[in-house]
Amino acid sequence: MSAKLDGNISKHNQALFETTKRLLAEVVNEGLVDATIGGSKYDQFLYLNSRLHAAGENDRKWVKVSLQPGTVLETRDGKVACVVRPDSLQPPVVIGNGDAEEEELDPGVLFKNLSPWLVEDADEEILNEIALELGNSARNQDWERALIYGHPSHPYHRLCYAQPPLNQIQPSDIPEMLTPTLAFLSVPRTDLRVTGAFEEIIQPLLRKLEIPSTTPDRVIVPCLSRQLPAVDQRFPNAVVLKTVENIADAQASMRTLTLRPESDFGYHLKLSLACQITSALRTITPWTTCGGPVQTALLERFLPNDLWVFREVAAVSGGQDNFADAKHLSCILRDDLEARADANNERLVIAAALAQQPYNNTRCYAEILYNLRTTSDKQSWLRTYATRLFSLVLPPLARYGIGLEAHGQNLVARICRKTGEVKGFAVRDFGGVRMHVPTLENFGVNFDGLPPGGATLTEDLHNVWSKVHHALVQNHVGLIVSALRLERDGGWGIVREVLGGVLEGETSGKGMGREVGEYFLQDTMPFKCFLRMRMEGKYRDYVEREVPNVLLMDSPRWEEVLRTYQPTLHYT
Repeated sequence: MSAKLDGNISKHNQALFETTKRLLAEVVNEGLVDATIGGSKYDQFLYLNSRLHAAGENDRKWVKVSLQPGTVLETRDGKVACVVRPDSLQPPVVIGNGDAEEEELDPGVLFKNLSPWLVEDADEEILNEIALELGNSARNQDWERALIYGHPSHPYHRLCYAQPPLNQIQPSDIPEMLTPTLAFLSVPRTDLRVTGAFEEIIQPLLRKLEIPSTTPDRVIVPCLSRQLPAVDQRFPNAVVLKTVENIADAQASMRTLTLRPESDFGYHLKLSLACQITSALRTITPWTTCGGPVQTALLERFLPNDLWVFREVAAVSGGQDNFADAKHLSCILRDDLEARADANNERLVIAAALAQQPYNNTRCYAEILYNLRTTSDKQSWLRTYATRLFSLVLPPLARYGIGLEAHGQNLVARICRKTGEVKGFAVRDFGGVRMHVPTLENFGVNFDGLPPGGATLTEDLHNVWSKVHHALVQNHVGLIVSALRLERDGGWGIVREVLGGVLEGETSGKGMGREVGEYFLQDTMPFKCFLRMRMEGKYRDYVEREVPNVLLMDSPRWEEVLRTYQPTLHYT
């Protein structure tokens, strides 16, 4: 069977390849394999080979994947030296062993073939687990709703992998997860950390749903019914008061719920879910529940008016000293901004959805919604979008050391119903925010109320800048530039120009706009190594690889950057 994208590839194989193309790009970008270019001018392939130098059977094995027409991948000493975008790849994928060749699109099978090349990076048990997880990611091709294809580069872009004692999730379980059943628990107050006016704010919802009352020494906590086995293990004194169906819809993250209008409740429920979704186990630690209201107050104080905040107003989590147990029963009450948007004649759209393509369509939603037909149309729209985005996200970084995790899922675009203009954004999910403590202390901020050891606070300014470059440039803007097919058509030049203009305005007084700009335009930047992190059991600690900075891709400096590039790994 040929897997060429000729319109006849099955839906099943398309689903497999969405994960496979991310896997193949990722192993190249993380330096886990050597990659070369082969084939003819009009039919090019990316070849993957073992980087292990020991002679033997590895020398006769290879994997190749076809490149999309027009793809340009720079090489140095014959090896690919730039970041490979998953969308640059297309079927077929061929496994070679000596003179034998076999087509294969299943990412789990492919990873098992790559595993002998990775024995220096992880043990066999972890490599086998990764193969299973890749298979899970490929099967779950319906769960992210508006984000049809999920994370732009992570091979776990659709992973939904339950951890014991939860039952493993099958694709047939997805409908229930999208409209999940809620359980309302009565939990001893002494077993919990309560942040803010949680009990007071949730009371109208409890009355509306006719949840039985409890005694003053206990607190009523909502949780996903699917999470109950993990709760039962760690909270033996919790009692289920009532379960309720068909009152909420899961958002893109799956653990955050929007209540139905008839509930008349102006908050989202963000709940613990012991499932690995992309890189993380989606439970919620006390660092996050306790820090949410504090971060909300800081963001409302320091962010521009057109960057709305999904306020986290109150929360509850387990009271155990061991946060690994405490995180399994948590609930954050977060503002639902739909009513505010309606009053402003706006629609809220996940920013990443603008770069997604409808099924079986080669044009992304931004092209369709804004009728972007020519390269000039796309360049003009990109300039407007980047200007609006950067003018809201970068000033807090340059002035106050506040680094938002501004990727396309955490930023929601505010789109005018009448004109279609992107009027601003709203920011949500503060676990990935980075705050530079010394800078904010200069503005009178006190962090004494937060539990020590949280990931959001740092003394390292470059740590803040690096995280913003990854989320905002490599992920958010990079996804849009790629979706508009402007990577080699002036897209990055527009991004650099807009970036420089916004940061130049942040150089007076104590603003660090010029320093941020210089950092963002370094020859190389850290690239988050998702697979290496999984191999080494890391999530909050990052494994990163220096790669040529995508911001410079179409600049006069690009050739020099590639010529002097030295790949290195570092840990943060």
